[in-house]
Amino acid sequence: MYHNRVKRLPVNSCWYLITNRVVGGSFLFGAIEKEKFRALMFDGEQRYGYKVWDYVVLDNHYHALIQVPDVAEMSRDDVLARWYLANGGPEAGDPGDAVLSKFKLKIHDISLVTSNFQQRFTQWYNRRNERWGRLFGGRFDSVILDEDDSIARVMAYITLNPVRAGIVTDPAEYRWSGYGERMAKGRLRDDDRRLAPCLKHHLGLTDRAVEGDDADVMDRVWARFRKILLGGTVKKRHVDQTTLAKILERQNKPLELEWPQRLMLQTRFVTKGVAIGRESFVREMAEEFYTQLGDTRPREPIAARAWDGTYSLRRHKQWVAAPANQKQ
Repeated sequence: MYHNRVKRLPVNSCWYLITNRVVGGSFLFGAIEKEKFRALMFDGEQRYGYKVWDYVVLDNHYHALIQVPDVAEMSRDDVLARWYLANGGPEAGDPGDAVLSKFKLKIHDISLVTSNFQQRFTQWYNRRNERWGRLFGGRFDSVILDEDDSIARVMAYITLNPVRAGIVTDPAEYRWSGYGERMAKGRLRDDDRRLAPCLKHHLGLTDRAVEGDDADVMDRVWARFRKILLGGTVKKRHVDQTTLAKILERQNKPLELEWPQRLMLQTRFVTKGVAIGRESFVREMAEEFYTQLGDTRPREPIAARAWDGTYSLRRHKQWVAAPANQKQ
C-alpha cells in the first residue's frame, strides 16, 4: 500500500505541511478543543525543537506548517536539555551519549513530532468526553516543502481553509489560525521575522524590502500577503487564449472549472503532492526517495496547474468533463 510519507535524513532543517482529520470526518472540535489542540502543538516546540510557522484548526481537521531542526548543529547540552523536558527533568539523570544520539534523531523525525501532540490531544479529549480509542482517522499526510519557493503558497492555502469551509468571508476573522493571530496581534511568533526571506519571492518583495527593523519588515510582508491573498494582484499568462481554448475542447476538458473542481485540484495538489517546490528541488526529492515511493526509478516532477514555476512529486487527480447530455 502506498503511504504519502517521505522524511529527510537529519542533515539539515526541513519544512513540512502536515494534515490530518478526525476519524470519520466527524465535527468534534469546538472552541475549547481548538484552543487545546493549538496549545499542545506549540507546547512541544521546547521539548523537540521544531517550529510551527503557520496552522489552522477547523471542526474536523487541521493543517500545520512545521520546520524540524538541523540536529547536526545541536550541542550535547542542547539535546540533553530537550531530553530532560521530554523525560521528567534533570532528576532523571544524564542518560549517556547512546541514548542522546537516538533522541537527537527522533527530534528530526516529523512522525515523532506530529504523533506527540496528536496523542496528547487525544488523551485529553478522551478523558474530557469519557471515550476511548483513536481520535484521528489515520496516518497524517506530510509534504516536504521547498523553503525558497513554496512557503508563501502553502501559507495561503492554510489561511484560506476557513473561507473554503464557509466559516468566514475574511480569513483574518478566524481565530484558530496563524493568519488570524497575526492580523490580531501583529505576529504569531517572536521570531516571525525569519519568515520574510522565505516569502519575499512570491510576494514580489525585493531584498531591500525585507531588510531593516523587524516591525516595519513584517508590516510590509503581511500587507503584501493580504493583498495577494484577497486577489489584489493577478498574474496574467502570456498565451493565446483562443488557441488554448481549442486545445481544451479537443481534450474534452471544460474551459472553466466549477468551484468544487477547482477546490479538489488545489486541495489534492497541496496535501498529496509528497514534495512541493522548484523543479530542481522536487527532482532532488524524487532521486532521494524513489525506492520509498515504490518506484524503480526517479519519477519526473509534475508542474502545478495553478502555480507557475511550482512542481509536485505526485500527480494530483485528473478531472474529466462528463458528456454534455449527462448530469455532472
